[in-house]
Amino acid sequence: MSILTFLQSPEWDAPFFKRLAHNDTGGAIGHQAGMVLPKDLRRFLPVLDENRTNPNEPTVDRHLLVEMFVGTIHLANGVVRYQFQTWGGTRSPESRITDGFQPLRNRAEEGDILIMQRRAMLLNRFRLVLIKRNAPEFAVIEEYTEGRRWGPLSTNVMPVTQSDLIVASSEITDAIRQPFQLLRTTVPRAETRQGRIARSSVFSERVRREYSRRCAVSGIVIATPTELYEAESAHVVPLSEGGTDDIRNGFALSQTLHWAFDKGLFGISHTRRIYIPRRVSAMTVNSYLNQFAGCEINEASTPALRVHPDAFRWHFEKMVTQWD
Repeated sequence: MSILTFLQSPEWDAPFFKRLAHNDTGGAIGHQAGMVLPKDLRRFLPVLDENRTNPNEPTVDRHLLVEMFVGTIHLANGVVRYQFQTWGGTRSPESRITDGFQPLRNRAEEGDILIMQRRAMLLNRFRLVLIKRNAPEFAVIEEYTEGRRWGPLSTNVMPVTQSDLIVASSEITDAIRQPFQLLRTTVPRAETRQGRIARSSVFSERVRREYSRRCAVSGIVIATPTELYEAESAHVVPLSEGGTDDIRNGFALSQTLHWAFDKGLFGISHTRRIYIPRRVSAMTVNSYLNQFAGCEINEASTPALRVHPDAFRWHFEKMVTQWD
């Protein structure tokens, strides 16, 4: 796989980068731990409140789940510490990535390029891709950096920023406070790529959190040791049919059941029970699905955020009855 194909995967947001300095690789005398993140790159990472730093609390931090690569070769998964350091509150905060960063840092040299990407539908998961100066793909990446020390890899495709996510979160919160709207009644305004991804990310995270990352039909939770969960956030009325990113238009499903729901192979009745249409249930290959017939669904933890009956009714009438 070419490095550009790798970086353009739809599962990941647009990449940003830093050209590594001597100190970032652990080579400088008296170096601080980890890699320095310029202030310009903080906007692409989760928010840290630098106003909290003081002599009594000199460091503010949070942990990020990361997948680490050298080129396109997977190196390790881990947890890194993203922090503001103030040296006992005596200096302005400096942002760094430390701790679990060592697998990449041990292979890095001054002048190498580190690329970072956030997983498109997850708020706290990133991948770190080290591009070595002597690697064939370095020249390809260098064309995009245009000699810059850091920033978006392509100045034409910006990664989602924290401001984008804050706006999306506010829009989704405002929608929850209003009467449920089954379908968009107006043509949506022109939307940027970042805005679309940000809203989808916030919707996905909030829905999965409401269901404790548990499938609403099977009740199963499956996760990797690095906390990548299998459950997905499903729109009941699809966006392509005029549905919205209102939390009340979503619930958590396993990948298999998400696909089946989108195809109308099962629906949710007015009694909030699982209904399998006749032609689907008659197929012996659908034994896994048939076991859920008549079962109640697991609901969102917040009653006001459970799927609105109008959404399930729309899906039932438009998608499910065709198979009866």
